[in-house]
Amino acid sequence: MTRADRVQRRRALGKALFRHQTPGPAVTGPDLTPLREHLMKSRLAGEVGTPPRSTLTNCARLVAGDDRYTFGLPDWQDASLLEAVGAVRALCGGDPGGVQDQHGHGWIDPDRTLESVALHRDRLAELAGSGGGRVLLATGHPTGLLPHYAAIARALQWHGSELLAPLDDLRLASPAGAPNRFRGIRFLDGVGCVFDGGRLLHTHRARYMEAMLDRLGGGPGVVDLVVADHGMAGAAIARGVPTLSIADVNDPALPLAQARGRTDGVLAIDDNLAPRLFVPVTQAMLLWP
Repeated sequence: MTRADRVQRRRALGKALFRHQTPGPAVTGPDLTPLREHLMKSRLAGEVGTPPRSTLTNCARLVAGDDRYTFGLPDWQDASLLEAVGAVRALCGGDPGGVQDQHGHGWIDPDRTLESVALHRDRLAELAGSGGGRVLLATGHPTGLLPHYAAIARALQWHGSELLAPLDDLRLASPAGAPNRFRGIRFLDGVGCVFDGGRLLHTHRARYMEAMLDRLGGGPGVVDLVVADHGMAGAAIARGVPTLSIADVNDPALPLAQARGRTDGVLAIDDNLAPRLFVPVTQAMLLWP
């Protein structure tokens, strides 16, 4: 089968998948400013539900080397708490350390969110316009972000990209102290998720993406783009793979990686609200020429 045949086949499959996509509020034109009101109203950005105390606590866990918060990135080894908090401020705006009510609302600057949505849109459009590439999508927050990534997967597939699915449906390891249970990776609509048989699981750990990249043979040159969050994104960034990622205000490892120049594709946004609230963001990212 020639490359043209493979592209045509992937587009045919992508077209079939798009017929089943749930419609949502429309976002029209390349101007993303209409999205700003939705971000604020839904609390995807602006005043968000994550309190400043959570951001500061997770910054401390990051610099202490807690692997639930390092996301597979090495920056924690020589980072200070002040640097981690500063990286969050640089990406999200606000000042979690200076807020009087540490248990109140957090803050994500909606204008910075819009800038990052535009960056994601442009990078995805560039890949689609070039005829596609080898793309790996994965999430540690399937209850919030799976539909968003699945829509991106369908769009990229339609434009010729190959959706990678390393270690699909394979058991990887048993949790400590639970030898009769397992964790594995299962791909749904082109998006890798951690599962334990009957459930999709929440995870911040990097080892699942590390295992997938190992199966593919490494990182850069093997994968053209990773679209992911948490440790799924951090592990790819650590390998030098071009990555578009999502980070909540209390996920400091990705802002720190961006502040240190490892990546420039981190989108600050609440990452675990009802998926229907994310539909306008997804649509805005898919406004390609």
